[in-house]
Amino acid sequence: MRLCRFLASSFLVACFASGQQPLQQFRNRNGTFHIDLPAGWRQIAPNEARTIQENGNAPARLGLAQPHHFYAVGPVDAWLAGDFSGPWLYLVEGASEWYLSDDYAQDLTTMWAAEAAASGERHEVTNIQRAKVGTQAVEVIMATRLNTPVGSRPAVQCLDVHSPAGGRQVTFSFSCDPQHFAAHEPTFRSWLQTLTFARLPRGQASLGDRLWGPIVTSVAVGLILLLLYKHSRSRR
Repeated sequence: MRLCRFLASSFLVACFASGQQPLQQFRNRNGTFHIDLPAGWRQIAPNEARTIQENGNAPARLGLAQPHHFYAVGPVDAWLAGDFSGPWLYLVEGASEWYLSDDYAQDLTTMWAAEAAASGERHEVTNIQRAKVGTQAVEVIMATRLNTPVGSRPAVQCLDVHSPAGGRQVTFSFSCDPQHFAAHEPTFRSWLQTLTFARLPRGQASLGDRLWGPIVTSVAVGLILLLLYKHSRSRR
């Protein structure tokens, strides 16, 4: 027992000395994956998201939380205190997989165009590519996205990872302010190396099946963002 405590203490000291934040395993509530993220990070609760949404300095998506569908994971206590300076993760979980095709870049562009039309936000998507991630080398679509919201909310730059997951679809958006994205991106990719799914992708489907689920989810999130923006303006 003493040896275990000594090793754990030594690991923490080494992490802080090297400037790295110690990690802990995060498991989503749907039980579809786990990933190592900074210690102290947790999933935001809906009531906390509503509180943070009232802060005009908060990134827009921090104010959106439905625990099994879309939500932020990060230093929630810091957000409640008004500190939004660090990186964070936003997750969108869909009910059906979508798959890679020869037109995957156009598929992704279409999806974000639909979301932008619903919310009024801008999404500049670049570096769209196929990749294999995590401990199981699952094939995904990765892209860099600059999100400029309506109103005075801050812009956010993301490393998006769109992955099938045993019949479901999960999008991981590793996010931060654009000024610090280049510094954080290698860390985002190192966290991705620990990603493990409970079930592997099921297989191929039609182009319509691939697109319909993510488009509907994206439009729904966009509409909620637009309603929240209008609500916050009416309260001023």
